[in-house]
Amino acid sequence: MPTSTFSCPPGEPLRAWRYWRFAAGTGRLASVSQRGFTWEPGAPFRARCVGGGHAAPDPGCSCGIHASSDLASLRDQALCLAPGALVVGEVALWGRVVLDDHGYRGQYASPCRLWLVGSPAGDDATLKSLGEYGVPVSTMADAEAVGDASAATRAYLAMSGPAE
Repeated sequence: MPTSTFSCPPGEPLRAWRYWRFAAGTGRLASVSQRGFTWEPGAPFRARCVGGGHAAPDPGCSCGIHASSDLASLRDQALCLAPGALVVGEVALWGRVVLDDHGYRGQYASPCRLWLVGSPAGDDATLKSLGEYGVPVSTMADAEAVGDASAATRAYLAMSGPAE
């Protein structure tokens, strides 16, 4: 699929799906693939390009807030294999949005709904921290959130030691 760019007005965001790590030390959502990208409750997240020196997202770069059109497409990408607490959710993307082979890359995003993945019953502290984002929060089984193969890989990685 060729890359294309379009704009979403703030009143008409695009709905999409993505993964985050749950950073237990801060109680915040953090990027699965980029260190230092933390989502704060009550504030839209704004994309920035780490090395390109241009506005994000840019069609000629991989920068931007990555998201997939639906949960099934997100699972197919297997981007959630880092050990530790994982969160999956629906986001609103707006501003400049790039459509590419893997889904969308947006300029701005905010969570709309969050699920703590593979959480044992009673993980109330994590669920409470996620509640600070002001959106509905629930839990989702590993296999439902990441697919059977990724769930098995996550279980194996969890056996090798605690997450950072």
